[in-house]
Formats: sequence, structure tokens, C-alpha cells
Amino acid sequence: MEPSDQVGLLDLPDELLLKIVSCRVISVQDLGRGAATCMRLRNVIATQDLWRRKIEQYYPKVWDQLPSNAGIQDWRQEVQIMKQLEVDVNKLVSSLSLRLYQHLHLTTPVYAEIDALVSSGTYTPIYIINILRQIVDDGEQHPTKPVEPEVRQQPVPPVQPRPNWQRVLPANDKNSHSRRPVYDNMTNKYYALRVMSHVHQGACRREWEDFVARPSAEQSLEVGAILMARWFQPHADISIKQMTTVIDDIAEQCREQLRINHPDHPALSVPLTLPGEVLTESRWSYEKTMQLFKCINHILYYQMKMAGNSEDYYNLKNSLINEVLTSKKGIPISLSIIYMAVCHRLGILLEPVNYPSHFVMKWKMPSVDDYEYIDAFNKGRRLTGRELLKELPLGSVCDQVLLTTCDAMSVFQRMIRNIMNVAQMQAHVSDHMELFCSATELMSLLTPNDRSIQELLLRIYYTLEIHYDRIVAGCHRLLTQGPSTIIEEMLADCERILESQKVVLRPISPNPRYREVSFAIGMVMQHKRYHYTCVIFGWDRECRMPSDWVQRMGVYNLLYKTKQPFYNVLVYDGSHRYAAQENLEIAPDPRPITHSDVGKYFKKFNGTHYIPNTELEQEYPEDEPVRNELLLTRGWL
Repeated sequence: MEPSDQVGLLDLPDELLLKIVSCRVISVQDLGRGAATCMRLRNVIATQDLWRRKIEQYYPKVWDQLPSNAGIQDWRQEVQIMKQLEVDVNKLVSSLSLRLYQHLHLTTPVYAEIDALVSSGTYTPIYIINILRQIVDDGEQHPTKPVEPEVRQQPVPPVQPRPNWQRVLPANDKNSHSRRPVYDNMTNKYYALRVMSHVHQGACRREWEDFVARPSAEQSLEVGAILMARWFQPHADISIKQMTTVIDDIAEQCREQLRINHPDHPALSVPLTLPGEVLTESRWSYEKTMQLFKCINHILYYQMKMAGNSEDYYNLKNSLINEVLTSKKGIPISLSIIYMAVCHRLGILLEPVNYPSHFVMKWKMPSVDDYEYIDAFNKGRRLTGRELLKELPLGSVCDQVLLTTCDAMSVFQRMIRNIMNVAQMQAHVSDHMELFCSATELMSLLTPNDRSIQELLLRIYYTLEIHYDRIVAGCHRLLTQGPSTIIEEMLADCERILESQKVVLRPISPNPRYREVSFAIGMVMQHKRYHYTCVIFGWDRECRMPSDWVQRMGVYNLLYKTKQPFYNVLVYDGSHRYAAQENLEIAPDPRPITHSDVGKYFKKFNGTHYIPNTELEQEYPEDEPVRNELLLTRGWL
């Protein structure tokens, strides 16, 4: 080819240029550099559809969360907003360890900063959560996988996805410990998760406010159950789009079974009923509906193996629709919502019945003024009203009113009460309070005029030492309804605390090292008596707990009683403990401690021990040489 015949990039038509820059290998940064080279490329790159496609390619989780009717006109500007938010969010997260090390929770000023970022745009909550998830997942963006047609492998998000904190070192490394996963950047991930929880809760609050404002006929149980799953799983990647797709596929499986069993069924000649479409009655005759019920039951209970979880009834997962679809186990109310959602798509109207101790559904039989009742917990068993009333617990009043249809809000309130009961059964008080708090917050949204719930929520906040601004606003609101000495005292105390949080942080006071302290922060230990593994994040020269604790814990039965070092430790089961030195020994096979607060104190686990973050190191500045010497004697350094 002659030099004059060679074709350059700019010799190509705009349509081809647009196709080239639309390829996934061309990043957002590449587009910016290309636009700076010449006016022609700048004009091609300014195409709105190109930037929309780049969001879909490079921010798949954002794309999945954006509503189909987002109404965005300038996609390039949205990318610029996301890029600026990446800078702002990373700067905020990196600053939190210094600012919050001496606090148990995020403070009101920090909440205010987060809220300012969130309120800067319509879709900034989605963008911020995506940025925070990248911090936790080490910058990875995983495209959302399409739902597989095989029912038994539905890709439903898990309840609490474990962050990608692991990096495996090369297998040819001679040090056996270095071949273990290394947990890195843990402090930033710790605070990113806490910021994510706050942003996520704010987004879910707005979703619920919009949902509650809809007419009751448009309050879908399916959508509400998905919103509830999102509410109680702030770190999980759950969207209405994902969940409805999973249920759509189940309904399609039922149609395939129907096509095999009854190829002439009229439901096969019409599309699935959309989840948001209101059904006023079932579409089929009694005979045709029975044929559908048999196919639905076959798919749900025999092919998917769905069942009531009698063995572990009081497990939070039983109330979360994504978890029920994953485990195929649930309680009557969650299984009923899935059953009703599948039936809705196939043209069958089922109504919820808030039956005592066992949630059921009812179906109005065509051409007659009578109902059949369906028990999703027991493989879609059908009963008459008389048969159902016979199953009432002893001592219950047998009344037809128990068989009436309930509205969606009643169903959700019952689900929240179930979760409150689950919270009270948690092994650790901290887990109990956090879950109970989250459930009470949602209940307060659904019952804004219930003073007892509103007051309970303020008391929970006060006990957990969080959201002092909400306590102040709530106390003022309650006091307008009537005087209360307890509310007035809580208000005065919270206003004082809010003022104190405005004060500049005190510097961290270093702890001098004492000869009798044998161990150091960051060391993975094992309890000699109870055999639990833990990591040290602090110590005292002698026991500093009050006398009633000392008596209750049997400290005087120890050899050295209170006159020995005591260590603050994070235990693998999620608890904080205060352990005597004579009860601890270095763990022979150090492993990462699965505790949610590890990142507050440590920035890395390197296979043998934890490396303190800057703030913990300032508090115990002389611990590093001791820790290194102990590790060296074991050949771990």
C-alpha cells in the first residue's frame, strides 16, 4: 500500500469512530484524553449514548440500581459527578479513623458531612454506595450476572456478602505463613462499611416513604418484601430489578411445566402479568386454576425443594426474601409472599390473611362466593375456612374475622415483629440491640403516629449512643404531644452531648509499657480454658473493672487475681472480652479473627499477626518491639 493510501483513525466516518470508542477496552479516562486531542474526536466523544454505555460497562452495579425511567439527560455529567464523588468519598473515609478512634460510632458532625454528599444529586446515594463498595472490594467492579434459567441455581444475593479483603501471596514463597490470605486496608474498609450503612439506610428510608405514600392497591407485597430485605442488609447488593427477575424466572418455569402437562391451557397464550399490574380477580376457571396450582406446587416444592424451616424457625434469613430464594427455606409469611408473587404473574389473585400464629393466603373460587385457603409453609396445602379455624391454638376465639383479607402494611408490621423476636434471641447484646434498633426504625416509618414506637426508638438510640440529633428532634416532637420528665431529661443530656461533639478531638494519650505486660497489641491469642481465639487491641497493667464484675467473673479464683495485666480482646465469635494474662497464650496457628471491629484498630493481617493502625499505635507506642520479639522466637518474622 502506498503511503498516500494509508487510512488514519480520523479518516474513518463518525459512526465507526463511535463504535471504536464504545468498546469496553476504551476507559472513561481514555475518552477524556481523546477528547483533548482534536475537535472532531471531542464532538464524537460528546455523544450522550456513548457515556450512557460507559456507565453500563464500567459501573454495572450503578447501572443495575438506576431506574429504567431515570430521566438523565447529560450522561457525561453523571460520570463527572461520579468521578468527583470518588475523590470526596475516599477523602472522607480516610479521615475517619483519626476523627472517630475515641468514639464508639459515627458522630453527628460526620453524619452531617455524609448527608451533604448524599443530597448533592438525585442519584448520588447509588453512586456513593458503589464507591464505598469498591473500597471494601479493593476497587473491583463485578458486572451483574444474568439470571440462569435453571431454577435451582438462582443467583440471589447473600445476606451479608463478605468483603474481598483477601490477597493470596505467591505459592512458591518459602514461608508457609505468607501463603495465607492477607487482609489489607482494613481500617478504611471498616469505616467504608459504616458510611455505607448510613447512606444505604437513608436511601431505604426514602424508598419506604415513597412506598407508604402509594394507594394501598399499589402497595405490592413483593416489592415491600424486597425493600425489607434491603433495609436489613445494608452491605448486600439487592435490587428490585434483580429480585423480580428471579421470580419472573420461577413463573416461567411454572409455565414450562404447564406446557408439558396442559399444552392447551389459556395461560400459555398470554404474557406473564407484570408485577406492578393490579389484578382485581383471577383470570381462569376453577379447573384451569387447579391445573396451574399443581404446576406451581411442583416447581416450588418438588423441583426447587422449598420448605418451611421448622428446624431453625427464628433465623433472620427466614424473613428476607433473597435469603429464602437462596436457601429454599422460610417461614409462612415469607413463603406466602413468594407464592403470591408467582401466582400473580400467572394470573391468579391471592389475598393475604393475617391468621394467628400461621400466615396463610386465600383464593376466591370463580362463580361462587367462597374461598379456599392456601398454606405455603406446608407445600401449598389447601383448606376450607372451617378446616382452618379448627387448627386455631387452644384458648383462641373462633371467629370468621380471623379469615379476612389484611392490607400490605399489616403484613409488613407482622414481619417486623417477627424480626424483633429474632433480635431478642441473638446471643450477643450488641447484635440484639443493632437488629432490634433497625426493626424499630422501620416500624416507626410504618406507624408514625404510634407514640410508644417513636419513644422506644429514641430510647434505643440513647442506649446505643447514636443519632443524638434525631433524639433531640424526636424529643421536641413528643413533648409537643404532652409533658414527660424522662423525655425532658433525655433531651437535655443529648443536647449537651451534641455540643461536646463540636469540640476538637483530644490527642490520644500513649500508654507506657510495663515489664509485667507479657503480650502486645495485634497478637492472635488463645484462651487456655475456653479455647477461643482472639486478637489483643488493648491492655491494662491491672484489672480495672468494677468489683461486681470481678466477683461475677470469678477473678478471685485466679492465681494472680486482679493484680496482673488484663487484655481487651476481639473474639472470633463477635464478642469483646477482658481476659487475664494467666488465661492467655499465643495461638499456635494464628488465623484472621472474624470480628466486625477488627478494622477499627488494625490496618492489616499479614498471616501471623495484626498490624495496628496509626491511632492504636499512638496509644501503645512501645508494643511493636515486644510483639516482634515474640514473633521472632517462633520463626514468624
